[in-house]
Amino acid sequence: MLQCALWRRLGWLTPRPAGKPELVLAAFIATLVVSTLANDWTYQHNQPLSKLLFYYLMPTGMYWAARQLPLNERSSRWLFGSLALFGVYLAATALAEWLRLSDLVFPRYIASADYFEFFGRARGPLMNPIGNGYFLAVGLASTLLWWPRLGRPGQLAIVMAAALFGCGLFATLTRCVWMGAVLMLLIVAGLTLPRSWRLPCIGGTLLVLVLAGATQWQRLLEFKRDVGQSERETAQSVELRPILAMVAWRMFVERPLMGCGFGHYRDKFADVLDRDSDLPLDQARPYVQHNVWLGLLTETGLLGTGLFVALLGYWLRDAWRLWHSPAPLWARQYGLLFLATFGSYLSNGMFQDLTIIPMVNMLLFFLAGLTQVRTSE
Repeated sequence: MLQCALWRRLGWLTPRPAGKPELVLAAFIATLVVSTLANDWTYQHNQPLSKLLFYYLMPTGMYWAARQLPLNERSSRWLFGSLALFGVYLAATALAEWLRLSDLVFPRYIASADYFEFFGRARGPLMNPIGNGYFLAVGLASTLLWWPRLGRPGQLAIVMAAALFGCGLFATLTRCVWMGAVLMLLIVAGLTLPRSWRLPCIGGTLLVLVLAGATQWQRLLEFKRDVGQSERETAQSVELRPILAMVAWRMFVERPLMGCGFGHYRDKFADVLDRDSDLPLDQARPYVQHNVWLGLLTETGLLGTGLFVALLGYWLRDAWRLWHSPAPLWARQYGLLFLATFGSYLSNGMFQDLTIIPMVNMLLFFLAGLTQVRTSE
């Protein structure tokens, strides 16, 4: 971001005018700022202010920086290659974590039992299997973008790398990560395969998934993942989702327009737990919201959530238009990358609040900014 600001100051970058996505983003950030400052932003050692800074303002800075970048075919190769190589590192590290090969895990803190949360799963440098899974999905998608550029030996290397990615994604032992990876691959297949292959491949994949779900449903619900967690506790995480959804609904009904205040979910949600319900709402007491949109809805109401949904809609629209434009393949692939990896973000975001996992929004906003560069041109 500092380098981008310096280059722009020196006149090395061409300023790009703000479009509708940037105006919606500005309105969304302004809503978060007002919601933060209008409430007690010093709550829990300035937690609302920290959440605003690290999970939204800094990603917005990354978006601004990405929109200024001078993209060409050479820089695109560097970018896709860097994301792919970083993904390979994450996949190899994830596999080493899962197999308890601590000597092969770098940095060392990733495999340390001193950080006990999610210990036993592939946490990666973010120390979170869900965030790690999203980054792995981005790395896998970036690797697949090289397919049309390479010959047979290179394509064989991509197949081998994809197998490694599959092992790394499995090692997260997180169901929403698996679903996100499958959705990402289906999007890539649906947008790139010839029409004669598209229906058989996608239809066959969906049939296999349905059969696997029907025959292995109980095993998917109950399996050992965290070192300190039993199979039954894994199944209880599924039962928790409707409880958290009911808590979010009750909080929304109380403050539908502006919410309870950005960063104040833990401060306000206890007010609805003691009321009559068919669900054991008190079980939600130790947890934050496990859904991106419900988390925003409780804290910022319809205003903040509506603006965020509109922002994502603009980004997806522009990515779709870019992929279907007559631009060169390397330029169109920015649209494909965002569409594919948003599949992973959507799946994970339905079951986890990705916005409070460090670096996830940074990467999402960065990829969106790259898409806007090509769209504006």
